[in-house]
Amino acid sequence: MNLLEIAGGSAIIYILVIVCLRVLGKKGLSELSLGDLVLIILIGEALGSLIPQENAFASSVTCIITLSVMNYIVERIVFKSKKIRILLEGKPVTIIKQGNVLKHTLMKERLTIESVEEAIRSNGLKSIDDVAEAVLETDGEISIIAKA
Repeated sequence: MNLLEIAGGSAIIYILVIVCLRVLGKKGLSELSLGDLVLIILIGEALGSLIPQENAFASSVTCIITLSVMNYIVERIVFKSKKIRILLEGKPVTIIKQGNVLKHTLMKERLTIESVEEAIRSNGLKSIDDVAEAVLETDGEISIIAKA
């Protein structure tokens, strides 16, 4: 495998990993499940096994540089294009509106009522009744707006 093949393969795998992680949903790193963590470790292991042994150093350097360049390019594109940003990062989603829990949205986002209640308590409120609106942000955090 020559260095150009490694660079091309690395670029394709980078895009594939972004798509796979996007499918996982809007979770912050602290909210990754055990299955999510295992998936990320296995992806890293699979990438490591693609590097041929006879040219391990040059292949590793090529792979690291390619992945870093891909990350820089994607970040620039996401910064400049709202459509691509929405495609890759998603949009914030309202999960509580006017004090009512939107259960269909919780199910769609694979979010438990317990995690919403935890976010409510973390914001110094006692219950869902104290919330005017709650939004699941694109980074997986839940923003809470208290009732006036």
